[in-house]
Amino acid sequence: PGGVITREDVMKFYEEHVKPKLAAQQAVPAAPVTPPAQVAAPIERIPLRGIKRRMAEKMAEAKSKIPHVYLAEEVDATELVRLRENLKRLAESKGVKLTYLPFIIKAVTKALKEFPLLNASLDDARGEIVVKKYYNIGIAIDTEQGLVVPNIKNADKKGLFQIAREIEELAEKARQGKLTLEDIRDGTFTITNVGAIGSTLGFPIINYPESAILGIHRIVKKPGYYEDRLEPRYYLNISLSFDHRFIEGGYAARFLSTLKNYLENPLLFLAQEEEFK
Repeated sequence: PGGVITREDVMKFYEEHVKPKLAAQQAVPAAPVTPPAQVAAPIERIPLRGIKRRMAEKMAEAKSKIPHVYLAEEVDATELVRLRENLKRLAESKGVKLTYLPFIIKAVTKALKEFPLLNASLDDARGEIVVKKYYNIGIAIDTEQGLVVPNIKNADKKGLFQIAREIEELAEKARQGKLTLEDIRDGTFTITNVGAIGSTLGFPIINYPESAILGIHRIVKKPGYYEDRLEPRYYLNISLSFDHRFIEGGYAARFLSTLKNYLENPLLFLAQEEEFK
C-alpha cells in the first residue's frame, strides 16, 4: 500500500512465481554423470625363464636363509694402480689383459687363509660349519641372459697372469652362453666387480650356500694424505656381506682390514716370480 513493498508482498510473489519453478526443477532428475573411460596403463610382461629365473630363486633363498650383515672399507689403491700400470706391458707381451680383478683375487685368497670362516658354509641339517680347504673364487658376470658366477678353481695355487687368462676365458664363455657345470659348481667365495660399470658403493647378496661375498667398486682419484703430505691418491671402496649365523662382526671386520692392508701393499702377495708366467 502507498507504493511500499511489504513482507506479505514478497511472500506472495515467492508462493506464486518462485516456488512453482523450484518444484518443477526438482521433479526433473539430473542427468547421470558418466565417469571417464578407464584407459589401461601400458605394461609389458617379460617371462622370467632360464638363468634369470634360477638366479631369482637363488637370491630369494639366500636372503630368506642367511641373516646378512654388511661392512665396508676405503682402500688407498695408489700402489695397486701403479703396480698394474707397470705390469701392463709385460702382460700384453704374454697376451694377457691385466685388470684389477686378478690382483684382488690373489689378495682375497691370502686373506681367506687367515680367516677360514669366510671360506665356509653352514650345514643346517647336521648343525656343522663346513670349512673349505680349497679356494674356488667366483666372479659375478653380467650377461644378456642374466647373472652367472663361474669360479677360478684353486685360485691360491695360480699366478697373477694365469688368473687373468682364466677370467678372460670364463667371461667369453659366459657371453656366448657356453659355461659348463664344471665352470660354475663348487665355488667357495664370490667377488662381484660393480666398479667396472661405475658403482662407488653397494652391498651384494651372498651366493648361497657360501658364507660371504665381496663387492669391488670404482677406483676414484681424489686428494689424500700420505706421510703427512696432501697429494692426489687413488681410492677404492670394498664391501663385505657375510653370514651372521656363524661369523661375528669383529671377525669379518678383521678380515676386511687384512684385505685392505694387502691391497694397499700389493707386493705382500706378489713376491714370487711364478705370478707373472
